[in-house]
Amino acid sequence: MVYYLLKALSGILLKWYLGFHIDGRERVPSRGALIVCANHSSYLDPLVLAQTVRRPLYFMARDRLFRAPVIGWIVKHANSFPVRRHGDMSALKKALRLLREGRPLVLFPEGTRSKNRQLKRAKPGVGFLISKAAVPVLPVYIGGTFDAMPRGFKTLKRHPVIVRIGKPVLLSDTFTGQHGETMYQAISDEVMKQIALLKGDTGAEN
Repeated sequence: MVYYLLKALSGILLKWYLGFHIDGRERVPSRGALIVCANHSSYLDPLVLAQTVRRPLYFMARDRLFRAPVIGWIVKHANSFPVRRHGDMSALKKALRLLREGRPLVLFPEGTRSKNRQLKRAKPGVGFLISKAAVPVLPVYIGGTFDAMPRGFKTLKRHPVIVRIGKPVLLSDTFTGQHGETMYQAISDEVMKQIALLKGDTGAEN
């Protein structure tokens, strides 16, 4: 219920106040398990993705957000579940269960919001989850949310938001010649490469 309420309110905010444009929405699979991977520069990004994908999305969110007075309640009731910073196996199992049920899961590969609008290198844990899930990955680039509400700011500035959606790709079988941490990081790097291409960059910063 909270998810759909937030989606309706975010639709009004994005379309009528900020300005909102989506390119490639037809590339979003209408059914089946999916990992949506997007860059992250603002608290607005989850709302943007919820508005972009018509299917209900599920989010892995930093555990400290659940302890925040107001945001915590919203996050808890909006298809989100907590993940600790390092090696949270319970969160991994929850994510894999949702994917086995055919649900779309959102990951922000950079792990935290950008401080300067630039794409950062993805964390290897993203590649680990992708390799274990063996489901299509949907790369998404979000532009404009940093200008509308950058990290550290609590006010909203009027600025257009754009979303560019790439083609779903199956990365779990792409790096079979590599193993362990090397393979996981390679998968994560490829995800950010796909996002960077949607942005128009050659790659992400280290």
